[in-house]
Amino acid sequence: MDDRIPCCAADAVRTIRRVEIDGKVTGIAMFDEVIRQVRDLHLSSETEIRAALLKRVKVYNYVPEHVEDAYVKVLLDAYEVAMRTGNTKKIE
Repeated sequence: MDDRIPCCAADAVRTIRRVEIDGKVTGIAMFDEVIRQVRDLHLSSETEIRAALLKRVKVYNYVPEHVEDAYVKVLLDAYEVAMRTGNTKKIE
């Protein structure tokens, strides 16, 4: 994935990352870009990081309220890997 923001929903579809959320494989558009954006904010508290991740993911994805915490857990895990490794592409 390159570093540009998609111009439309069809372009965003090309940026989908498949992850497991609550035992179900789920596609999250702009996953890697969201991780990069939040990393670049240099936030210090986990509460701020969690809020920033969820806010940005919701721009490109429908996140049902009852699974928001599960989404944030997956995003936060990927964020922590990115912070340790400096890599945001295909974080597994």
